[in-house]
Amino acid sequence: MLSDIDEVRSRCGNVLPGHGKPVPLAATLREIADGLEGNELGDVYGSGSYLGEFEAGLATGFGKEAAVFMPSGTMAQQIALRLWCESSGRSGIAMHPTAHLETAEYLGYQLLHRLRRIEFGAPEMLHNRLLSLADLEASPEKPGAVLLEIPCRPLGGELPEWEDLTAISNWAREMAIPIHLDGARIWQCQAAYDRSFAEIGALFDSIYVSFYKDIGGLAGCMLMGPATFIAESRIWQRRHGGNLFSQAPYVAAARQGLSSRLPQLADWNRKAGEIAAIVNSVAGMKTRPLIPRVNFFQVFLEADPAALEMAHTQLASDTGTFVFSAFRASSVPGWSMAELHCWESAMAFDCGELEQFLASLISMAAVTGEQASSRR
Repeated sequence: MLSDIDEVRSRCGNVLPGHGKPVPLAATLREIADGLEGNELGDVYGSGSYLGEFEAGLATGFGKEAAVFMPSGTMAQQIALRLWCESSGRSGIAMHPTAHLETAEYLGYQLLHRLRRIEFGAPEMLHNRLLSLADLEASPEKPGAVLLEIPCRPLGGELPEWEDLTAISNWAREMAIPIHLDGARIWQCQAAYDRSFAEIGALFDSIYVSFYKDIGGLAGCMLMGPATFIAESRIWQRRHGGNLFSQAPYVAAARQGLSSRLPQLADWNRKAGEIAAIVNSVAGMKTRPLIPRVNFFQVFLEADPAALEMAHTQLASDTGTFVFSAFRASSVPGWSMAELHCWESAMAFDCGELEQFLASLISMAAVTGEQASSRR
């Protein structure tokens, strides 16, 4: 059964978010099967040529010695940071306060691996900007590892400048501190940086990439790094319960997603810039970043989330245009925040009426909010 928001979206013909209309599971599995040559054999507990060739090929593409496919990024990154902190003999990790490990995993890295995040100051004032070299240099202790998320989703897809990223990498190498890349959405950055994945990968000792974010796979990720590091990672994968009997469907979906969607990323990035420019032309709206460099960004709207949801549902039903999947309160009273991701649907989205749609959204939400306040 569709949720209310998905039911409204299903009736619209001009939809911005997503990879297209929801596809039944049977059709998804048939598409994966149809994309196979027919002689591929699934792995058995991570062993097999079909998976092994995929792991080796991606490792080479990012300039790493080896790689291991895992069912989730949560598992892969906790394992990576544990191994680096064990090798350095230090349990503190230098990572942004909004890092996925800190905010979205019930602090598994602390409870399962006895690691901890190093705070950058007291009080810590880093939540609304990227981690910088100055922050690392001023750290109260030498980290056991550094983790960078590129692009940074909690900050609307902001990217460090290439020179700043290189400076952080050089500092970590000089200090003999392992540096790990949370590259869940790194696929967007090749075009943004105009660099190869190998050039980006050279700045890091280990890399995690996701196969369902942007790529549209079923699930799964890859962890890449030195051969000895990956061999140890496989042991910890088993300890985490992640060495499944076979990961073949996830591997097939990932390989097909890379083949079909990776070539589209540069266009998705450009579309995000086009849409952000329209959003910023509407009174009561602003994007973060002002000019996106990747295929997603945040939108801040001067209205209450509940009022925006009601207005958006009404407008979508009336016009057949669907723009936002959800709204939530921002840190500024009276303002809400939404995310816009430009994927396959965005390329077919007609921007011609977008400015009017957004202006109507703000005005209708304001009226709804005033009516709600008068009833209190």
